[in-house]
Amino acid sequence: MVRSRILTILLVALVSPIAQAHLLKVFAFAEGNSITGNTYFVGGTPASGASVRVMNADGHLLDNLTPDAEGKFSYQATSMEDHIIVADTGDGHLAKWLVTAAELTGNEALPSNQDSSSTAVSANAQEPSHSGLSAIVEAAVARQVRPLREQMIAYEESVRLQDIVGGIGYIFGIFGLAAWWHQKRGAGS
Repeated sequence: MVRSRILTILLVALVSPIAQAHLLKVFAFAEGNSITGNTYFVGGTPASGASVRVMNADGHLLDNLTPDAEGKFSYQATSMEDHIIVADTGDGHLAKWLVTAAELTGNEALPSNQDSSSTAVSANAQEPSHSGLSAIVEAAVARQVRPLREQMIAYEESVRLQDIVGGIGYIFGIFGLAAWWHQKRGAGS
């Protein structure tokens, strides 16, 4: 009975990371009016066979994209609105990412889905001499921050060997304590 429990726990501990390895992820980032990103499985394997749909906040399809061999894709936004990126492998794996309208910087020329009075106020709030410089600075910062965000997300989602070994160590430790306690109770009777 104890052996079957140990085997069951070990099997669950070993199968769980395998199931997580097939978890689909998508990451997207706006730079100017360009939305670029990549699709991958936890662990870093590119999901090049996935399809990527770009939708607006209302759920209307804006474009269908096909990632390259590295899982990367690109889309040119045509309006200042939230964009929902949906990656789908067709076999039940689905991932979503939101690129907000605020992330689409330096796009004064793009139409907005906002109220026209609020657009006019925000356009008058910026001085024309600063708008070009502001767009350049925002684009430079976005280029520098993007790799850091990608690495941070990938690190948070990775299953590390030390986590697996540590979990197995805890399991053996608990069963060792239980066996010691069981033997001590048997010797005292």
